[in-house]
Amino acid sequence: MKTKKMVFLGLMVGYSLVLYILETYIPNPFMVFFPGAKLGLTNIVTLIALLIFGLKETFIIVTVRVILSSIFAGPMTYLLFSIGGAYLSLILMYIVSKIKGFSTIGISIVGAIGHNIGQLLVASVLMENLLVITYLPFMLVTSLVTGCFVGLVVRFCYPKMQKLTSPFIKTTL
Repeated sequence: MKTKKMVFLGLMVGYSLVLYILETYIPNPFMVFFPGAKLGLTNIVTLIALLIFGLKETFIIVTVRVILSSIFAGPMTYLLFSIGGAYLSLILMYIVSKIKGFSTIGISIVGAIGHNIGQLLVASVLMENLLVITYLPFMLVTSLVTGCFVGLVVRFCYPKMQKLTSPFIKTTL
């Protein structure tokens, strides 16, 4: 791996960790109606990385971010929820990004839905109760809103990041 690319991957991990920490300080209006809902700011970095680097490098970024953010968060269950949500989200965003006609907003919404499904599956395993999945329709509402927001941010940031990285990284789209 070239040095510039490795540095850029490290920066992407750093950006996602900063967004993760920042998100904990932002009042979240969804928490009132949907406990556990988050804005998903780290998905901004995940989607930009996926579009610029592809699946392999983004998987590395997400893995490092999940491990480090779980250390900040506390209990081991945070790691499990993060793994379930982040990996399913990444896989679904990758698949959808390969389908013509999906915008960054559409890809982001699918990622947000995947994140919620992944976390609810982990919760159902930990609680040994599949009824946890019945919370999904409520979480889909937040997925639409947060997915749109993240997708819009990516829509504006991606061209600038692509231009910044184009001299040393081949883009995927």
